[in-house]
Amino acid sequence: MARFNVDFRGLIHLGKMSGGYFITTIINQALPFLILPVITRYLNTAEYGMLALFNFYLAIAHSLTGVSIPAVVSKNFFDREKEYIARVIGNSILIVGLFSVATIVLVLIFYPFLSTYLELPLVWMLMIAPASFAFVVFQLGLNVMRNSQKVVTFGKHQISNTLINLSISLFLIISLSWGWHGRAWGIMLSHFVSAAVVLYYLHRKGYLSFAFSKQLLRSISKVVFPLIPNSLQSVIISQVGIFFIQLYFTKELLGLYSIGFQISIPIKLLFATLCMSWFPYLYEQLSKKHINNKMYITRLLYALFGVLAAGVLVLNLGSGLILRIMTQPEYYGGREFIFWFTMGFLFNGMYMLLYPVLIKNEKQRYISIVSFVNMIFMLVCNVLFVRWFGYIGVAYAFTITYFLMFVSFFVKSQQILPLPWIKALKIWK
Repeated sequence: MARFNVDFRGLIHLGKMSGGYFITTIINQALPFLILPVITRYLNTAEYGMLALFNFYLAIAHSLTGVSIPAVVSKNFFDREKEYIARVIGNSILIVGLFSVATIVLVLIFYPFLSTYLELPLVWMLMIAPASFAFVVFQLGLNVMRNSQKVVTFGKHQISNTLINLSISLFLIISLSWGWHGRAWGIMLSHFVSAAVVLYYLHRKGYLSFAFSKQLLRSISKVVFPLIPNSLQSVIISQVGIFFIQLYFTKELLGLYSIGFQISIPIKLLFATLCMSWFPYLYEQLSKKHINNKMYITRLLYALFGVLAAGVLVLNLGSGLILRIMTQPEYYGGREFIFWFTMGFLFNGMYMLLYPVLIKNEKQRYISIVSFVNMIFMLVCNVLFVRWFGYIGVAYAFTITYFLMFVSFFVKSQQILPLPWIKALKIWK
């Protein structure tokens, strides 16, 4: 009699870890989603487009100020003593500070030449770098909580940040009628407050030491600098369409594009949530000299890919209803973008699940090269596809580029860690 040839212990273990992160992350991300009816009531499509443009520039600043730095902590967390991790975090914060100053300098140098294309006033562009510094510090703290499997603590900090963000935003938008500026202030101020709280947490737990070390700075930089193009490309690929839409078309269309992107974000949140438990698990497995559970890893990856695909299917089936419930009629046109965004996020999630294999095996240079090539490909595709297909061509470029990223990461990770993809499909005997 045929029976399943599967040991579900790995899935159960990962499920238990994911469960806590999933609940807190869903709560955290549901909050800004639930205020969409309010935001779309007080902001018209053009204002919503300007808010999306601000978030795009903020995301670029994140990539330039070191959003990949938490990967350094994860890489060493299970191999080194606590005191060493504390010095890694302290010196990482110093590097983030230097990156932030460099970002401000770049803005001051290039803004006079690009102001016509950037749309945002100089004062807003200058405020983005300090807000990004605070964001990266906050992410460092969350990274320590996640690697320490402090699910409840992680959830409290994450949700508190969002509540501060939304409380300030709603007050400024509704009570003071600040429009999209009020939402931008809410985002920035919440980063500053949360960063201060996280620094106190790290200090109290013994995970923060500002003992300056040239050797550590070189070691951290060796990991981080090659990953900046990857961080930058992730922003460019996912959000540069915002720039091209506002450049070639109207702010109203930018608002529709942005709302379609926002409705698709749950797929990105889904794989980000899965990565929160998957990354520590995979890093721990990769830290072992001999990996004896390749079958487990392969089947876990299949299961995670399946969860992402199911999420894409459900979201696309319900997208029309979601738009009617969560937005005003002027935003309904954003639906035509959703399918392409969700497919792009599917491939994005699939390659991110393979990311630790490359990081653990010092393949930052490969990641950097692939990231740079795909970023250029994305920019070229946007220019050409806008001419060939109109505004929907921006969405086409989004999906195609993420698919090529997945293929590149899959091939390289398979060379490093050959997994039994075909054999793992046989789940009965």
